[in-house]
Amino acid sequence: MTTTEQHHRIFRTPPSTVDESERSATAPEASERISRPTTPIVQGLALLDKDPRYDRRTGHAALLVDICFLDGTKTTTKLELDPGRVQLLSIQLERAIALREAARKEESE
Repeated sequence: MTTTEQHHRIFRTPPSTVDESERSATAPEASERISRPTTPIVQGLALLDKDPRYDRRTGHAALLVDICFLDGTKTTTKLELDPGRVQLLSIQLERAIALREAARKEESE
């Protein structure tokens, strides 16, 4: 059996028990009620000067990184890499080091 009408429940916030005349909203409180939460935009990642962790059971390596957001805040988390990604990262870093050395040789000539 199909129906073309969908029934939606409407949830209403119960009325406040505080008398609104006793309470005056400050500017930040008023803007918090009006603004919607947004997803922070990531500006970049910064590798922390910590040794990586290795899980023998899974073969995964974990690197600690700071996630830097456009609003200037940051948070620390771990970047977990499976064995294939660890190998790929190793190859990419070796290439980056070789390119840097080649650029230094060119500058010194």
